[in-house]
Parts: sequence; structure tokens; C-alpha cells
Amino acid sequence: MREQELRQYFLGQRSDSELSQDLIGSVAQIDQIVSSVQIVDMQESFCVTRPHLVKLCDAFVRRALSASDLSVVAFALLASDAFEWHDEIVSEVLSDWSAPEVNYVLNADTINMHRDWLLGYAEPSERTPSNTHLKVGNLLAVRTKTVSNN
Repeated sequence: MREQELRQYFLGQRSDSELSQDLIGSVAQIDQIVSSVQIVDMQESFCVTRPHLVKLCDAFVRRALSASDLSVVAFALLASDAFEWHDEIVSEVLSDWSAPEVNYVLNADTINMHRDWLLGYAEPSERTPSNTHLKVGNLLAVRTKTVSNN
């Protein structure tokens, strides 16, 4: 996954399918719990805003991006030194998407909930993730960033 491609997607210079193509092969599953995301860093900084995440929500609803795609994009944004945001809602949505195994399962209902938060139609309420069946203290996933040069 190339951060520059994600930036260009947010700027309208790349399509949903081009972003999805760029994500293919970026995740290496090491074992049942551990995975690594191969990311090519970009040099310049870029500010992620609510409309950028709404664009991802809309792509998910159109089935142009999968739940896995959203999770990888969110992880890449959180792990990046180049992407920044100055909005607590953006931060909360990215955190939710980056770890759906412990937060909200990524489906049409939860993505529409996040979209409503991003558009200001609703405020995040007390946390009641859809994965409430999980046992506290169990390690569910470890995802790391692997920096790539290509």
C-alpha cells in the first residue's frame, strides 16, 4: 500500500477501484493473530478530514471497498507519520475501523453509524461495540507496519 495513492484518492485523483487495487497484497498474515501491513511512506504531510472518511464510507456502501480494505486504510493512517488530523471524530472512526475485532464489526450498519458521526448527524454515544462476546484479556490481533520502498 502506498500512502501517496491514498492521498491521491482523497484528492479525487484515484478511483475506488484504484485504491482497492493498491491494497491488494499489502497484508501478510503471519499466523492466526499476527499480521503485517506493507506500506510505502510518502514524504509530504496531508490532513485527513471528515469528508475524506465519508468518501471511504460511501465506497464501502457501494461495495467498492471491503471491510478489510477499510481496516487496512485506517491502520495505515494511524501508523503514518505523514497523515494527520485535528478532529476527535476522525480519530475515533479510524480507531474503530483499524481494529474491528475489538471495536465494531465493519458492516453497513456500523459504517452508516460512523458516517452519521462524521457528518454531524449523530454524536458517538457510550461505547457499546458489537463485539461484546469477547473475553477481556485475550490477545486477538497484532498488526505491524512494514516500511517498503516500492
